[in-house]
Amino acid sequence: MTLAAVLPRFLQVGFHPQHDRPQGQAAAAALPERRTMLRHAIVTLENRRLQVRVLRGWVWITRDGCPADMVLGAGDDFDQQPGARVLVQALEEAELLIAGAGAQAHNA
Repeated sequence: MTLAAVLPRFLQVGFHPQHDRPQGQAAAAALPERRTMLRHAIVTLENRRLQVRVLRGWVWITRDGCPADMVLGAGDDFDQQPGARVLVQALEEAELLIAGAGAQAHNA
């Protein structure tokens, strides 16, 4: 079963990225990205090393192939290692800081 099959009603909900970073791939990879997510919004993280810090609100994180999901609140961090798709869902309006920048919206 895929993650998309588990959460089909939430996949159409959007998010509001805040791009406070210089243009260009090298600059984007070095600076953190702030991202505000509406309640139930879902972000798919790139399959590479990233760190996510919850600045405000609560999020649910699930990884393909990992039976243990996580719920993180303000001040909590998540270190993503390459190898599995990671979905972050806002349980309420939330703000994230993604180091390494590279989250993509999952709107399929």
